[in-house]
Amino acid sequence: MEAIRRELCDFIEDHDIKYSQIAKELRVDKSSMTKFKKDGTIGFRALVVMAHLLFPKDPDSKISSWCIQLDDTSKEMVKQAFEYAAITRNTKLLEHLINEHKGKYHLKSYVSMYRTILNYMDMKISIKEMIQEMNEFKASKDKELHILAGIYKCYGNYSLGEYFLVISEAMEIGRSINKMNDKRELFIKECYIHRFAEMIAPTYLKLNNLKGAAHYANIILQANISPKLKADATYLLGMTKLLHNPDESIKYFEKSYSLMRLTGVDYLINDSYNNLVMAKAYQYRSDTQKLSKYLETLEEVVYLEEGDSFYECLKIYEKGGVDNLLEGHRKFLYKSNFFISALIASDLLSTGIHPYLLETLSSYKHNKKEMFYFEEDFIECFSDRSVFFSSRTA
Repeated sequence: MEAIRRELCDFIEDHDIKYSQIAKELRVDKSSMTKFKKDGTIGFRALVVMAHLLFPKDPDSKISSWCIQLDDTSKEMVKQAFEYAAITRNTKLLEHLINEHKGKYHLKSYVSMYRTILNYMDMKISIKEMIQEMNEFKASKDKELHILAGIYKCYGNYSLGEYFLVISEAMEIGRSINKMNDKRELFIKECYIHRFAEMIAPTYLKLNNLKGAAHYANIILQANISPKLKADATYLLGMTKLLHNPDESIKYFEKSYSLMRLTGVDYLINDSYNNLVMAKAYQYRSDTQKLSKYLETLEEVVYLEEGDSFYECLKIYEKGGVDNLLEGHRKFLYKSNFFISALIASDLLSTGIHPYLLETLSSYKHNKKEMFYFEEDFIECFSDRSVFFSSRTA
């Protein structure tokens, strides 16, 4: 920590920044900054905030370099470094931390957990293998490992199409996160809320709870962790507007594509482009010729192979006919994809189906009253704070 303390103190003093200003941004007493200046005592979350505050052009690189400098005397700091690397999808940093701390007994369970997470992100283990390993971690008496294992089990169950299982397990996970301390455990709590949102937002969309999906998508968007995650959240918001506000929906898809381009990852950019094309194609679902022309402009993807539900929905519209729509509705309803089934049902009115039956077909949704919501702006540690530094250098 001495090297980090010296680097930060030198930077603050070289740029004539008052420690009281830093304390205000960190929402801590001035005495906390005095203590940091003296002996380097500081929490991991404060380092994350200061990186965004003082190094706004590339805070992630700065945090990564500090993570590497952490020694293992502070278990909490190292645990939080693991979580930072994992939630930002920095696999190179996560692998380094695992190798650096794999021989430390007091970090053994965390090294094992994050090795499983890394293997899953690198696709070295299957979804079912990941779930099996998470079942073992879920038995841990360590509260944080128990919660994290539950979240990853839900990730896996979502991928397997077990949406109601995700919802049922989310209740316990949400309550456990909510009980976490807002001071000592704040960084981990913020990360877990974000993970919860990543898990529950697409699940709510599948189950046609558009309000819930939008709420948790906004949590991801406001958290500001990465362009990729913000692009994913913006895509979800676009989907929630698809039927009832098509113009606003297209704007969300365009924004999602713009954000995804910042990643520089070709396959992610192509997928995001295709999402935009499909959203536009959906607006012409009653005109099979125009719909087909849009679908012809899709980049090379594996939608048919992977069973992308929106693509399958558009192919049903391309075929046309009441029988195909009814069969498509039945298919997606059977898969518990109430969102797509409701989209199809909304277009069956013009076919002569009785309005009462139509309302029944399109009203499937999951909307449990007891499901609580975390505040949309709760996650603050990754917030853009570039205004602070730019105002001092202008």
